Amino acid sequence: MVQFPQLSGVEMSIHLVLDEKPTRTNQKLKTLSRYLQKYPSGWKKRLELADLLYKMGCWQEAVGQYRQALEQEPCLIEVRLKIGKILHLMGKNTEAIAVYQEASSLCHNAATKYHLEGLIELYRDRLMGAVKLFESAAAIEADNPAHWHMIAQVYQKTESPTAALQAFDAALSLNPNDVVALSQSYQPLLAVGKFQQARQRLEQALKLSPNDYRTLQQLGTHRCHQGLVKGEEGKQTKQLLKTALALAPHSATAHQVLSLYHLCRGEWNKGVAVLLKFTEEHPNNPLGWYHYAQCLFSTGNYHTAAEAILKAYQLYQNDCEIYRALCEILPAAEKWKEFGIDVPSDSDSVSLIEEMLDCFPQNWSVWVTAGRVLVKHYQDIEQGCMISAHAVQLQPNLADAWFLHGRVLALAGKHREATEALKRGWQSPSKGYLQSVSAAMWLGESYQALGDEPRSRKCLEEAWGFTKVLMEFNPTTAYYWQGRALLALGDVRGARKAYRSALSGQLLYPARGEVKEALAHL
Repeated sequence: MVQFPQLSGVEMSIHLVLDEKPTRTNQKLKTLSRYLQKYPSGWKKRLELADLLYKMGCWQEAVGQYRQALEQEPCLIEVRLKIGKILHLMGKNTEAIAVYQEASSLCHNAATKYHLEGLIELYRDRLMGAVKLFESAAAIEADNPAHWHMIAQVYQKTESPTAALQAFDAALSLNPNDVVALSQSYQPLLAVGKFQQARQRLEQALKLSPNDYRTLQQLGTHRCHQGLVKGEEGKQTKQLLKTALALAPHSATAHQVLSLYHLCRGEWNKGVAVLLKFTEEHPNNPLGWYHYAQCLFSTGNYHTAAEAILKAYQLYQNDCEIYRALCEILPAAEKWKEFGIDVPSDSDSVSLIEEMLDCFPQNWSVWVTAGRVLVKHYQDIEQGCMISAHAVQLQPNLADAWFLHGRVLALAGKHREATEALKRGWQSPSKGYLQSVSAAMWLGESYQALGDEPRSRKCLEEAWGFTKVLMEFNPTTAYYWQGRALLALGDVRGARKAYRSALSGQLLYPARGEVKEALAHL
């Protein structure tokens, strides 16, 4: 993790994938600088210096050294790729595109040319055009993992887990020890319900690269969700987090996982304190405020959470997750006016929702989130359903898109249309147990609203059955859904038992509030 303060003063952390962690950097820096003062035409040593500066996060200086090397050796395409990548990380996409266009004009390798054109399309936010170009590169050079990594990266940006997994699997077929593919395929595997394989890949990646920050952070999160936070298992989880924090002491995400560890142990005050301290030490880090807001929201402190997420938004408006958190937190805190919304019935005043759709038009989840907000909090039924429907236009073969759109239709009272959307999701091969439990519940509830008791009961029983598989990944969440399914099936005793298990497993808000209210009536 490299800290990179932007010109605006906003503090960001970037995860770099390096062949090796740089050591004795100051000494190497001095040695290379002295050599180049004596022999300024030594372009190979200049590239060494540029590579070192890149690894240290001194990107402006690195770009300068790379450009000097190109003055002597203009045909080094790999160097132009590095310059473009650094400019992109610095938020200078226009300059990066110009570098890639120049590199493309000098390149005679067809696969590399496609790859460069794919990067240009990616930085122009033309994601589907980019993925087609990367796929053309992979068709020519199927044994080059760089093409498959980029294909997977673009599919992850479009929230297409199945397609991303296919690309990662192609990279792993070339090299089963590809640490990048092993680690980065974790989230897509979770999305399609392959919990065991997701954890196995992380563990394999960690064996190959014990100091890979991203793998440590993801494995620590996974173990927290599994409830491995006490006894010997808890000690192992804590050690993973300590290693991650030692590697990246300024990373907001590393502190977020430590906070999650405390929450899962029932040490809620400690969990909140971890992130509060981080925001005090890093007041210009938007990700720190985002994680702090999520932690406060999860512990039921909605009003302070709203203040924190607004702070994250004020610092940085180019993060999809911050916008989605605004949509979750501000309604719960009843702070819609600060969200840029004055009159609930006036859709023209929904300024931030429109802004979110403009910023992330290719993210299907943004459209379904906006639709849910309009339906649930604005009662703008027709507009909300129409916006939500765009999600399934973007991802017609993705189960989760259909499931969440179906949920919006159900919230709008359109239960017949909801059942059709939810059933369409079940026909998709991409569905996994993270979605299947809730989708079966929603389908059962919609059938119940339509008066179809036999179908409703069947769906609710399926939901209860799916929770058994979810237990493997997140037992607390599984108990919550078990309670909901059993209560809907009329098994009050079973529901009470499941709900109590969820609470003892440190179920977080807002589900915790729902469960406590249900238990009071049971």
